[in-house]
Amino acid sequence: MKPGLSLLYLAGSTPRQMFSIMERFSQECGIWELIDDGNIRLDRKMLERLSGYALSYGFKYSIHAPFTDLNIASLNSTIRKLSLKAIGETLKKAYKLNAKTVVIHPGFKGPLEYFYPRKALETNLKSIRILLNQAENLGVRLTVENMPKGGWPLLSTLEEFEKFFQEKGLRSLGLALDVGHAQTVGQVKAFIKRLNRKISHVHLHDNFGSEDSHLEIGDGSVNWASTIKALKKAGFSGYLIIESIRNPPESLKRLKGLLKGLN
Repeated sequence: MKPGLSLLYLAGSTPRQMFSIMERFSQECGIWELIDDGNIRLDRKMLERLSGYALSYGFKYSIHAPFTDLNIASLNSTIRKLSLKAIGETLKKAYKLNAKTVVIHPGFKGPLEYFYPRKALETNLKSIRILLNQAENLGVRLTVENMPKGGWPLLSTLEEFEKFFQEKGLRSLGLALDVGHAQTVGQVKAFIKRLNRKISHVHLHDNFGSEDSHLEIGDGSVNWASTIKALKKAGFSGYLIIESIRNPPESLKRLKGLLKGLN
């Protein structure tokens, strides 16, 4: 298992600030999850600089696809097409950066869900199949993230994901297990135990189960020692990405301590 940092907490910062942070923590962190959204959305110049960092610092990347105002399950075809286009561009950026994993959010229910039951689920599946085909052609691993509890997400609980992964044409699709989100539905251990073969990427942040607060690991109610041990037992060997929005380097330090304790 390889620890790294998400740059989500810098989504409101400037690219200059982002690069400054990456340089500052280059000794502590060699794996970065880039956010193709907000003020640090990846443009051509940023891609060139990040490619240079991969050579000079040995950085490795994953990319979180854009999600602001997007919905791949939208019943509005204009919104859906725009969402697919935006994520498709991220897949191309991942290919250019040799970022092996792209994380996407599943779609969510819209205001007309009552009148069209299951239509959003069908549209979500269709969209993911399209994106998965694009990712496969580029040699990029597409992963879908479990969402926190609430009435709007299409894929949040373990049961929803188990049913979803039974659909045809999803063999190469991975699960980006978000431990903080799984905590809000009380299913951290269950996700790891029952979907261990699909987990290919992990997000780590804490909360107290009631809301998706993205706290530092150890500042909420997640049992981190048990969680990390369960991931190891499940055979997970991918990236463990800290997604705390306050002082993530401290969470990274705590994570490294937990990993050291496994040896």
